[in-house]
Amino acid sequence: MGRGKRLTDEQCIEAWQAYQEFQSLPKGARRLGIPMATFQNRIENYKTRFGDLEQAAEKAGPEFTVMALPDDDLDIDDLVELRIKQFGKKKQYQEATKLIQVKVRLDGPIGILHFGDPHVDDDGTDLETLRKHSDLTKIEGIWGANVGDTTNNWVGRLARLYANQSTTAAQAWKLAEWFINRTRWLYMIGGNHDAWAGAADPLKWIARQQDAIYQPSECRVGLNFPNGRKVIVNARHDFAGHSQWNPAHGQMKSIQMGMRDHLAVSGHKHTSGYGVIKDASTGRICHAVQVASYKIYDSYAKERGFRDQTLSPACMTIIDPALEDDHPDMIKIFWCPEEGADYLNFKRSKV
Repeated sequence: MGRGKRLTDEQCIEAWQAYQEFQSLPKGARRLGIPMATFQNRIENYKTRFGDLEQAAEKAGPEFTVMALPDDDLDIDDLVELRIKQFGKKKQYQEATKLIQVKVRLDGPIGILHFGDPHVDDDGTDLETLRKHSDLTKIEGIWGANVGDTTNNWVGRLARLYANQSTTAAQAWKLAEWFINRTRWLYMIGGNHDAWAGAADPLKWIARQQDAIYQPSECRVGLNFPNGRKVIVNARHDFAGHSQWNPAHGQMKSIQMGMRDHLAVSGHKHTSGYGVIKDASTGRICHAVQVASYKIYDSYAKERGFRDQTLSPACMTIIDPALEDDHPDMIKIFWCPEEGADYLNFKRSKV
C-alpha cells in the first residue's frame, strides 16, 4: 500500500481554526467537508507540530500583535448623558429668550434710541452723527438699541472689499469697541455682517462687558415698568417679507400675522419706514418701524439703483407707561433723535 501524502502545515492550521470556531470536532469536520477521523488526525498533527495552544495561536495568527489602546472619546453611556444635558441647557436658553424680561427701575417715560446699521468702519458712514447720537444715551431715561451690522466684517470672497475702504479689519473692531463702550445699551442684535464672524463673534464678548443684552438676530424684550405696565418690543435685524410699496412691510406682517407686540423694529435694508396698526380684538396699538443706516454713501446701492428712502439713520422711541395700550401716544416715534430727547425731558419733568 502506498504511503499517503504528508499533511501540510496549512491543512493543520485550517483544521485547528475550524475547531476553535465551533469548539466541536463534528462541526469542524463538516465545516471543512472531511471525515471526522481525518479532521481529528489533523488536530493531533497541529498540536504536535505547533506545541502548546498559546504558541500555536501566535503562529496561526498575524506576524505581530498591536496592544489594545483606550478610546480617546467618551463612552457611549457618558456621551448619551452629555447630549441630554446639552439639550436641556439649550432648551432652557431658547425658552428664556423667547421673551426676555427686563425690569425697568425708573419711574415715568423712557426712550430707546434705535441705531440703524452702524457699519462703523465704512468710508461712507457718518461717524460724527453716530457719535452725537451715542451721546444722547447719557441722558437719564435713554438707552441705546443696535439692530445689527456694527461693522462691514468682510469675510471669504468679500474680504477683497477691504481694498476699497481705508479702514483695516483690525481698525474696524477698534471702532466697534469704541462705539459700544461709549453707549449705554438696552440690547444689541447681530446682523448678517456680524454673523459672518461665526461662533467667535467679538461683539458678543464686547456686549458682555457692557452688561447689555446681545442676541444673534432677534431680541424680543418685555419691559416691566414700576407702575405695572408691560410693553413688548420685538427687534430683529430683518423681518421676513418685502414690498416695494411699503418699507415696513415685514414688521407690519409680523404684527398682523404673528404676535401683537407694541413695537416691531428692524434695520438691514438701509431704508426708513413706519406703520401703525390697531389690534381690533384688544385695542392695542402696534408700531412697525424700519430704521435705516449710518452708511450714507453706499456704492452697492448706487450700482443697483436703489432709491434714497432714508429719513434718518436712527429713531428715538419714547414709551410712556402712564398711558394705556390703546392710547395712540403711549409710544411715539421721533426720526430726529435730538427732538425725541427734548420731548422725553419735557415728559420726565412732569414725573
